[in-house]
Amino acid sequence: MIGQAAIDQSKWYAKVDPISKLLLIAGFTLASFVISQPLLELPLLAATALLIMFSRKTKGLWAMTAFSLFLIMTMLLIQGLFWPGNHTLALKAGILLFYQEGLTHALLLGCRILVIIFSTCFFIETTTISENAKYLEAAGLSYKQVYVLMSVCYILPEMKQNLQKIQLAQRARGIVPAKSVWSRVEMIVPVLVPLIIKTFQMAINRSISLQLRGYDSPERRKPELKQEYWLGHKTHLALSLICLFLIGGKAWLLVK
Repeated sequence: MIGQAAIDQSKWYAKVDPISKLLLIAGFTLASFVISQPLLELPLLAATALLIMFSRKTKGLWAMTAFSLFLIMTMLLIQGLFWPGNHTLALKAGILLFYQEGLTHALLLGCRILVIIFSTCFFIETTTISENAKYLEAAGLSYKQVYVLMSVCYILPEMKQNLQKIQLAQRARGIVPAKSVWSRVEMIVPVLVPLIIKTFQMAINRSISLQLRGYDSPERRKPELKQEYWLGHKTHLALSLICLFLIGGKAWLLVK
């Protein structure tokens, strides 16, 4: 997995347990999917951005956001041109016709991605992998479930690190970095295949390593928790109820 700096246990975010942070991600994500207008997503974006700002852990935020901008720009391009519900012309760029409905839909999807990234970044930057694994195992999850959950949560920063390694290798072979935006987009496409392969290969290697170390042994003792947290079970209950309410609200909107 990716390397992480030690977390200052005296900070307020260190008193919030990992399950509460995961439920917070689920709550923000569900709320963003209940909302169907980009403008209504702005309060969620502001809330998640303030959460990470107050933690003063913004280094990972900018990196993860920049890494996701390519995907968001691609959605704006494709949805603005080809979304099935397009019928109101918004702007014309040469022979390209961008429609209001597709751009609005792409903005909505982009806002949802940013909400997930901001809330996930708070989780990643304010807890270490070892702390997450210990707490989740102590809560009753098996090591395999913990491994899958951690792999999903840390996939973006890990892919970013792999991308930097691939780009560094390209520079070492004499490939000059692109200067224009379009040239950078063209250079990203050939990198995607080795990036995805390398990320999956690292995940497989980690899984084999854990099995060789006996993490799946029934005789293995679960790690002991030393960190104290604020109102863990009450926070879990409150956030779980909020998530259930949001799921019910989304289901009601779909049925309606």
